[in-house]
Amino acid sequence: MLCFSAAALAATLSVSALQTPTEPPLNTHPVIASAERAAGLRLDDLFPRKPFFGRGASGTEWSKNGRYLAFAWAPYGTKGGSDLYVYDAQERKLRRLTSPEIMGRHDRNVAKAMERYRKDQEEEDRLQTGTDLAYREWRLKKQEEDEKRKEPLPTYPSVSDIEWSPKGDELLFNWGGDVFRLDLSEGIARRLTRTKESETGVRWLPDGDGYTFQRTGGVFRVRFATSAIEQLNPELPTGVGYTGYRLSPDGTKLMVTGYKGGGPGRQVDYLTYRDRFATAKKTDRGVADDEFKGESYVFLYDLTQDSLDEVKGEGKPWEVWKWPGGKEWQQISVSREPWSPDSKRLVFGTWKRNAREQEIVVADVEAKKLKTIYKGKPEGEHTTPGMADPFFTRDGQKVIALLDASGYRHAWLINPATEGAEPITRGDFETYPLKQSKDGRFLFVTSQKEDTARMDIYRVEMATGRMERITKQDGFYADPAMTEDGTRFAAKFSNWSNPNDLVVLDGTREDRVVESHRPGAFDKINTLKPKLFTYQNRLGQNVRGFMFLPPNWKKTDKRPLMIYVYGGPLGTGKSVQEGAFNTTAYLFNMYLAKVFGYVTVTIDPRGQSGYGNVFGKANYEQPGKAQVEDLTDGVKHLVANYGVDPQKVAINGWSFGGFQTQMCLYTAPDVFTLGIAGAGPTEWQNYNTWYSTGVIGPVPTGKPEDLDKYSLTNLAKNLRSPLMLLHGVEDTNVLFQDTVKVYRKLLQYGRGPLVELAIDPTGGHGMGGDMDTRDRHAIYLAFINKWWGPYQSGQSASR
Repeated sequence: MLCFSAAALAATLSVSALQTPTEPPLNTHPVIASAERAAGLRLDDLFPRKPFFGRGASGTEWSKNGRYLAFAWAPYGTKGGSDLYVYDAQERKLRRLTSPEIMGRHDRNVAKAMERYRKDQEEEDRLQTGTDLAYREWRLKKQEEDEKRKEPLPTYPSVSDIEWSPKGDELLFNWGGDVFRLDLSEGIARRLTRTKESETGVRWLPDGDGYTFQRTGGVFRVRFATSAIEQLNPELPTGVGYTGYRLSPDGTKLMVTGYKGGGPGRQVDYLTYRDRFATAKKTDRGVADDEFKGESYVFLYDLTQDSLDEVKGEGKPWEVWKWPGGKEWQQISVSREPWSPDSKRLVFGTWKRNAREQEIVVADVEAKKLKTIYKGKPEGEHTTPGMADPFFTRDGQKVIALLDASGYRHAWLINPATEGAEPITRGDFETYPLKQSKDGRFLFVTSQKEDTARMDIYRVEMATGRMERITKQDGFYADPAMTEDGTRFAAKFSNWSNPNDLVVLDGTREDRVVESHRPGAFDKINTLKPKLFTYQNRLGQNVRGFMFLPPNWKKTDKRPLMIYVYGGPLGTGKSVQEGAFNTTAYLFNMYLAKVFGYVTVTIDPRGQSGYGNVFGKANYEQPGKAQVEDLTDGVKHLVANYGVDPQKVAINGWSFGGFQTQMCLYTAPDVFTLGIAGAGPTEWQNYNTWYSTGVIGPVPTGKPEDLDKYSLTNLAKNLRSPLMLLHGVEDTNVLFQDTVKVYRKLLQYGRGPLVELAIDPTGGHGMGGDMDTRDRHAIYLAFINKWWGPYQSGQSASR
């Protein structure tokens, strides 16, 4: 970390070469140390050397009979990859089916990897109680060894691509780039491929008599009864490379996606400081005034014309969609199961962003005809049409898709015969379709119906739209997987008392299947729980947040306020989500409330995802403006109801949140009186063209000044309160130059004494180079302590 202020250097310096093992950490300011002792919580308690959270389960997949759930998982503290586990929902027992001992016979490097992991663990265990200096020197040594290493270290791979047979309790999975087959009754993994090139995308054939897989350049079919391997994808037009596939239910049709490069695009320079002198490196950077390079395709192909014995017909694929690149962003949306039950038709969605034209299209493979069954002009977040993921109903007569035509993302039913569409679900909340029941009477969905901070699983009656909640606990259910008959579900569940872990819902039961986190460790520091709150902005719209109120808080207090904000679109993500333990929004805000006595909040203003079209499109041609309004209204609400000092209102954010933090300080300086802004885009004309032209505003090719009018460099002169800027020098997402440019403006307008600049010389967009997460928050804390310090009852508004 480099700090460009003498005062900041003194306040934030964390480790010195002169520090001895007996010295206390240099960043423990006496005021901070006293407040921590009184509260019984240290900043270091939030960032232990041995982390709170482990890896969760992934790749959950139910057997066709609905009894067994397979997934990849590694218990807490496991080094190396995740193994294959199967949970028997009937017996409620968990079984591990792969391990280094079992899989080691397939890879001679596994034994070496496990020995390496053992030594690393011994060293880490030894350092758990060592000094801060010793721990840092060990990390630096490991980092230096990694940078100098010429050959990769031996590793233990993870299981992936888990899929059950359509006709029995048998699995296919990928491990180490090869395909394995496992009969559950035997419990023995049998290797099916052994190649230097990796096989991916492993899928059973519909009849269960073989499988398909991807390898560079194509998709291949293998039948167990023969030794033959068939490449299924046809020859594509010159220059078009294969990228993906979907096989029809009867195995006779193939959808293939392809891509053709459009030549070299723009590259920009950035500097690294890892060697004796600075080195300029290049990174790809299509910006607002650049056209989109390359061409994307979708083809359909009839596999019945090819066999091992003979080939028939022309052997040419049918092109059903093409994006030629150029000025307008276009994309396609294809679900995991896009084929009709009879394998004769395929459904997909298309999106032309500039024209705001969305279509749902059905391709008739036998007639070679395309029919547009739905047309719309979405008015919400620009990523929503890409989530349409249309699929046929069980009877093949209609199509279900996610659309935002009602103002919120909902499940819609489209009739190809009439080209009419009607919502299946309705309301001022968002709903995401999963799958129909086997009899077609119900649709299973995830939805925020009861609370926008939560996500539940519902069964929806197709005829009436009536929604019945299936999940039992209040919290967030993510990545659900359901059995074919819809009687059992698996999902990752979390709330603010339970970190994310895998649960199984079976009728009235809900069981936690694994424990992925360090037992009891997080509970020891998670003693101050947040509460959700809602207020209305100046337009009468509801804005959501969660807050930590400090111990002994009273409504009549005048306490400093810290706001965490992101403010930009995240697809389906948001900041106000129950069970999300963000290091700043949750952990650091909890610390500030408990130790410094601040009221701390996280707010999702307009501009965030998950709250309907009005919020999702709020940035377009006015980036950050609606957020400033909503956050200002939020401050008024908190001052009136939660004992907040209106002269001590701080705001903190990263990436778009770093932009938003600065936007608040520059455009509402009477409201926001301290800011911490990390890696924020400050010149939108230099950010990537997909995002800037979809979120910020339209740009005629060759006119970057059309986006420059939204840049923070035009507003920086308005700063009147302390601001800390942070950035990773090697950030290739939001370039470090964005912070340099706005810092220059701040200096030019005499704002230098108010500004501190902290950089990570080897950090990327999320940092993670020379400045770790703990030290970044220590720097935040020193900055806050320098200007405000802990809350003291009756203290004056200025310090």
